[in-house]
Amino acid sequence: MAPKSSNPFFAARQQASELATEYYAAALCGLIAIFIITHWVRLFAIKNKLPKTLVNVLSPLAGISRQARRVFIRKLPGFTSMGHGILVFLYVAINVVLSFVGIDVSGPTNFAARFGWMAAANFTFVVFLALKNTPLAILTSYSYERLNPLHQIAGYTTIVYMILHSVIYCVYFIQKQRWDILHEDFTTAGIVLGFAMFASGVEALVLRRLQYELFYVFHIVLFMMMVVTLALHRPELEAEKVGMVACIAAGIWALDRLIRFSRLLYNGINNEATVHPLPNGGTQILLRKPLPRSRPGAHCFVWLPKVRLFETHPFTIVATSPTELIVNTYSGFTRDLHKYALKNPGASLRVSLEGPYGTFPDPIDFDKVVLVAGGSGASFTFGLASNMLSKMTETSDKQIDFIWTVKERDNLSWFADHLNAIRTHTHAPKVALKVHATRSAPSTPAVTEKPSTQSLQPTVGSMSSADLAPMTPLSELEKESRLVHPEDLPAIVPTGEDPEKDGLRAVMCHMGRRTITTGSIDMPVEEGRPDVVALLQEAVKSSGRDKRILIAACGPDGLMKAVRNTAAGLITKDGPSIELHCEQFGW
Repeated sequence: MAPKSSNPFFAARQQASELATEYYAAALCGLIAIFIITHWVRLFAIKNKLPKTLVNVLSPLAGISRQARRVFIRKLPGFTSMGHGILVFLYVAINVVLSFVGIDVSGPTNFAARFGWMAAANFTFVVFLALKNTPLAILTSYSYERLNPLHQIAGYTTIVYMILHSVIYCVYFIQKQRWDILHEDFTTAGIVLGFAMFASGVEALVLRRLQYELFYVFHIVLFMMMVVTLALHRPELEAEKVGMVACIAAGIWALDRLIRFSRLLYNGINNEATVHPLPNGGTQILLRKPLPRSRPGAHCFVWLPKVRLFETHPFTIVATSPTELIVNTYSGFTRDLHKYALKNPGASLRVSLEGPYGTFPDPIDFDKVVLVAGGSGASFTFGLASNMLSKMTETSDKQIDFIWTVKERDNLSWFADHLNAIRTHTHAPKVALKVHATRSAPSTPAVTEKPSTQSLQPTVGSMSSADLAPMTPLSELEKESRLVHPEDLPAIVPTGEDPEKDGLRAVMCHMGRRTITTGSIDMPVEEGRPDVVALLQEAVKSSGRDKRILIAACGPDGLMKAVRNTAAGLITKDGPSIELHCEQFGW
């Protein structure tokens, strides 16, 4: 059979499909360009106070921007936000339009061919969105975990195109009694490719939520199978060019893996982790070596071969002097890690880190920062507080409102040193700390033990920086579960005051030559769940219209929804400038 490219009909069809693919790439690049420009314009406005005359000139544009953000940041059922839903709609619309533009409707195989090209184009986009070291983290402030929901949508879109492509072609050749085509090598490769894509979609819907580690292994194996079979399905690089798509997808994926593997090797040299069990299923990890470019609030992938030899898992960095991670226990890796820590408290393990990852606004750029955390999500907000306090000058008038809700008072001991660091800091009067416990206190005071860390904080009074506790421990980003367990969900209802005091016995641990000591918790803890809506409204309304406010939250879905919708309602034309960041992961 003569090559398709030598047939004028097939050559014209392929040219039209290639043109549609180019339009697809151009449309996506246009959307990305909008996000890049918007990000850098907003970043410039946040970091630089514009002259009053220029502010007056740009006031109408600022008003339009605020009205748009009032809509975009609101929670939309099934999506992270209204803006996310609109982006998904635009993505789907681009695919639908380009599926039929310039197509010859005279035969069903023309549709099948176009759907195949769209599947290949979307496949490359799926791989791009999955890169951990994505350039979008620098250009748009959207790191890989914030792109993950779109990665899933693009993956399901690719599978739909694959099904349409294969079904239409199979029906056509069966009707024409062209059984010989179905036995060709390129057809066999296409069949294997189709089943691999379909299996990847099924495991993403089912297995990912039940057993993430197993899902991840299958996902990588199926991806490799898809790349190989896509290249074999249309192997003519010059004539078909589909093989080039497979090479591009494989190339960017391999480069990302090479970068990650190189970091893992480098950060594992002479590195050790000390693990300690914490009350209510927590585990503290202290690392000997710092992670380059890390900052509290970011996250990294941790490799502990003693616990899981062939797995790395992401956790939030809650302190950097030394690097500290606090892991909440769910299932799989975190469960095994906590069991090991219970059996071997203070044990030193071989470890390596890969990262850091995650993007969020710099809190020092704002006049007031409102931090909202549910459960172990406080690791992220403690990181931001630590970051901001360390940068504040003696004459700084910046303020921090810190709202934290836990189930049990014992969980406060996870962050004892960080709470004390805030309360003993020179800028402590500028921090409004509100801690709530949703469950009743035990009949007898609980006494818990937890190792401490050191911090490179400024001198307070006669104390040296080595005497101070760090500002922050962690929340878990483990892919197999949501960031915070549903039971940690703080309801949005008013609460009364019932101050409680929690104690922590001082203990000591040793990590290499470093001696680490703890302090004690002695602070009021309110019973019940906070009225988060009222607290956010109070924090914003007490600020002047020329102030810049950052609302940063980390916690379960219900809390994120309340924070999003409340922040959206507080954005007004004549009010303070409000920036919202929700640390939420769409695994």
